[in-house]
Amino acid sequence: MTTRVKVLKDFSASGKPLLVGLPGMGRVGYFSVNYLLKTLGGALVAELYSTYFPPHLMVKGNGLSDLFVGRLYDTSKALIFTADTQPQNPEGQNEVCDVLLSFLTERGLDGHVIAAAAFVVPEVSKERKVFVAGNDDKIVEVFRKLGGTPLDDGVIVGINGAIVGWAKYYGLDAAVLLGETWSAIVEFDEADYRAAKAVIDILSKYLEVETDTSSLLSSAETVESNIAAALAHITRMARRREREERKEVL
Repeated sequence: MTTRVKVLKDFSASGKPLLVGLPGMGRVGYFSVNYLLKTLGGALVAELYSTYFPPHLMVKGNGLSDLFVGRLYDTSKALIFTADTQPQNPEGQNEVCDVLLSFLTERGLDGHVIAAAAFVVPEVSKERKVFVAGNDDKIVEVFRKLGGTPLDDGVIVGINGAIVGWAKYYGLDAAVLLGETWSAIVEFDEADYRAAKAVIDILSKYLEVETDTSSLLSSAETVESNIAAALAHITRMARRREREERKEVL
C-alpha cells in the first residue's frame, strides 16, 4: 500500500505542537480539533493521500470532486492534522501515523503531539471528565494540571490513539485527551458536543487561547434530549410488545 504527503505551501514544524483529530466514536476528536481550527484560522499546507483511505470520490457540487485525504494546517498556535475519515484497518492506521510523523520530524517537529478522542461510558453527567493517556509521565502531568484525569488502563483504538505510540518512536512526547462520551450518542451515530467542549476547554488552556464554547451546550442539549426521547419511545414500544405477548400466552 502507499501513503504520500503533498506539500501545498512551505512551512516549518518547529516550535509548535501537533494536534490530531480524526473521525471516531461520538466524533469527539474530529469536532474538537476542527473547532479549534475554525477559532485559530490558519493555512492548509499539506495533504496526505493513502491507498488505505476508501476509494471514494466525493462530489461537492458543481461537478467538483475529490478523494478522501488527510489535511495538515499551520496555525499561529499549532499544527493541526485532520481528515473526513481514517483507515479502518490496523495497517493503514499505523502507516498514516508513521508517514505523517516522519514527514513532520524532517521539517523540524519538536513539540508535543496531542490527539483527541472519546471515552465511551453507559452513563454520564452534565460535567464530562477528560481522561489523558500519554507516552511520558511529564506530559500526562501537564494535562492533569489542566483538568485531565490520568487513565489507569484500557486500550485506545484508531489513529487518535496509535499516534501517541508512534510519537515515542520519533522521540516526541505525546498524549491523547479522551472526552467522556455517552454510549447512546455513539449508538445513534450523533456527535457528543458536551464531550467535545470538555476537550476543547482543556486544549484551549494548553494553547493559551480564548475559545468560546458556550454555543456547544445548546447543541448538546438538543442531541441529548432527542436521544432521550427516542430511548423513551423504544422502551414504551418494548413494554407494549411484552404486554401483547403475555396476552397471547394467556
